[in-house]
Amino acid sequence: MLQDKDISDLDEERVPHDAAAPAADEPEKKTLTAQVTDLIEDVRVLALAEVEYYRVKLSVNMAATKHILTLFGIALICGSMALISLILGLLLIVTTYLGPVAATAIVTGAALLVAALLMKMAISRAKKLPLDEDDA
Repeated sequence: MLQDKDISDLDEERVPHDAAAPAADEPEKKTLTAQVTDLIEDVRVLALAEVEYYRVKLSVNMAATKHILTLFGIALICGSMALISLILGLLLIVTTYLGPVAATAIVTGAALLVAALLMKMAISRAKKLPLDEDDA
């Protein structure tokens, strides 16, 4: 992997030591084929570096996403427990005034009414979503 190697290691793998240090007064003359070969090799090394960069970036983003989803799941569980506590509290309060059967019926009916209203709102918003005719 790229993070295990230094940049100098990559250069040493690609360019031999003899060809890397030509004489100072002799300009390096390469044929067009050699230049194209070097260009292709440079593009290959760049492409591998880019792939490794995005692989590392994706793994970092996936770790952050897992952490966020874990926190969201815990929050969802706590919210559900709060709603259950609220319903039980309402049931206990109403029981003292109307009796257990009437209190259960009123709290259950109210919870079902809220659920039905939320479901109706969700369905009406879902129908407004722009979908292609071919998807149906």
